[in-house]
Amino acid sequence: MSQDLWSAFRTAWGQSAQGYDSLYGHGLHSEAERTAWLLLLRRLLPAQETPLKVLDVGTGTGMIALLVAELGHEVTGADYSEAMLEVAARKAKQSARDLNISFAHTDAMLGELANAQFDVVVCRHLLWALPYPEEVLRRWKEVCRPGGKIIVIDQLRPRVHPVRQGVRELADLLNPLIGSGDSHDGDFPKIPLHEQPLKRATSVLPVANAMRRAGLVRVQGERLPWIDAVERPAMPRLERWARRWNRYVVEGWV
Repeated sequence: MSQDLWSAFRTAWGQSAQGYDSLYGHGLHSEAERTAWLLLLRRLLPAQETPLKVLDVGTGTGMIALLVAELGHEVTGADYSEAMLEVAARKAKQSARDLNISFAHTDAMLGELANAQFDVVVCRHLLWALPYPEEVLRRWKEVCRPGGKIIVIDQLRPRVHPVRQGVRELADLLNPLIGSGDSHDGDFPKIPLHEQPLKRATSVLPVANAMRRAGLVRVQGERLPWIDAVERPAMPRLERWARRWNRYVVEGWV
């Protein structure tokens, strides 16, 4: 992906920053969602007596970073968009909890971060968009301590039935009129599918294989239908029928 495209994406994410949390499946819309994500993260994070040092790559507006910090860990949220980081930092500052959290402005290759300093690297809504996921995963391994863990959370994009696709397109047309929906405010560039090899994954296998090729061990993945179930009630009925998040997690050890 060219530098011009990266710059265009950075601008688009900046344009989306203020409204990002209002999107379904992005921000938290109910206490049930918040509880479900806390339960998932508590299960995924390695159990130990002392707080973990966790890096949230592509933190965006900081949802995952703030929840991990709420669980008592030391968290760094990293993102390429300054506008996203500003929202995340504001949310952390406004939190009623005493959170051990900081933020770093960097891209997915984490050039500004030192090696072997994190126990866990977690990523939500990012790996699918990257042109060289295995190269990125190798870099994430480098910033992990020996025995560390990498956690990737995202959504599958199965083939859409023509009727459901038509409803999705209708929802996209109506959303600006009714003030709801799942469309970003940013002007995102179109790029060839071969530059996003994980974008059309219909199972966890391509992600798991990328992690194995990057040298991770004990790789395993699973679908997260219970996360989908608590997120869907916040969606309008038309959106609910048109879209399926099909969330998954894949985890591997360094």
